Amino acid sequence: MLGYVIGDSDMVTGFRLVGVEGVEANSVEEARQMLDTALARNDLAILIISEEFSGQPQLHEIIDKVHHERKELLIVEIPGSKGKTSAVNMSDIISKTLGVRI
Repeated sequence: MLGYVIGDSDMVTGFRLVGVEGVEANSVEEARQMLDTALARNDLAILIISEEFSGQPQLHEIIDKVHHERKELLIVEIPGSKGKTSAVNMSDIISKTLGVRI
């Protein structure tokens, strides 16, 4: 099982330095194409994607769907080299994960 990263140049380079394969995306459309390609693979255990892309509605819908349908693949959204793109509300994350409102 492998890890894979989709992000900006600095992020992908950093992960490559520690042995994680990845691709650089320069736009949301490129990131979506790369996400589709990565999801078609059956050898990935962890998919790391930059919040710069995962926070976009068209990609976020796909990621949410994968979280519910593919238990063997962990998708991790992390800040890219430009830093955090949005504030995190912990109760929203818990509510979404557990399916109950807190």
